[in-house]
Amino acid sequence: MDEAVRRAISAGEREIQLRAGAVSFQLVRIEPGRFFMGSPPGEAGHQTNEPLREVRLTAPFYIGTRQVTQGQFKAIMQSSPGAAKNPSLAADQILFSQAIQFCKRLSGETGVPVMLPTEAQWEYACRAGTQTRFYTGDSEADLARAGWYRENSGERVHAPGEKAPNAWGLFDTLGNLWELCSDFIREPDSTPAVDLVGARSESVGAMRGGGWMEPLESCRAARRSMSNDMFGGAGIRLVVSV
Repeated sequence: MDEAVRRAISAGEREIQLRAGAVSFQLVRIEPGRFFMGSPPGEAGHQTNEPLREVRLTAPFYIGTRQVTQGQFKAIMQSSPGAAKNPSLAADQILFSQAIQFCKRLSGETGVPVMLPTEAQWEYACRAGTQTRFYTGDSEADLARAGWYRENSGERVHAPGEKAPNAWGLFDTLGNLWELCSDFIREPDSTPAVDLVGARSESVGAMRGGGWMEPLESCRAARRSMSNDMFGGAGIRLVVSV
């Protein structure tokens, strides 16, 4: 592991920087805790695969403050995803297997084990202590402050960091791009609620947060769907476990 990163993690520093050649990635530390994952039946847009339950995470982790950009993706993978070639835009149309390969290559270049977040890590970090539909509140105006969705995106992907972050300093967890997770919780009601991890494979995982082409109901913190290599259009947010 990069010595500076190792010292920062050991010291419990709030932020770490992963550097690979000319690009870098900023991650913030998320402390362990409890939260209610999913949504109540009365929430507008509620889905049956979002049962409300208390989940406890026992270990801290670091998570990217922004979605990986096209420039960052190309620096690691030597190719640009998506149709719009702009290094500042969030990297879109990434297949699940490509996201796994990206994490492996970045791990090799930085000496730091990098991965996609689990569904539980993603939702815990997205909510940042809130229990509303969006981390900014429950209304459409609240979502408009937090993310790009069908009604305000101009039918295109945007650069990360243009909307209001959540209380823990994360941008665009809602809207702009669906974000891939390393697991998929197939039976949310029966999976243990401590350090919750669903099924994992090299080709299938969850995607969370909605995207620029989605209605507001799909950009709720609880919204979850499955991604595999038949689906493009998703983005990447990085995690480093402690």
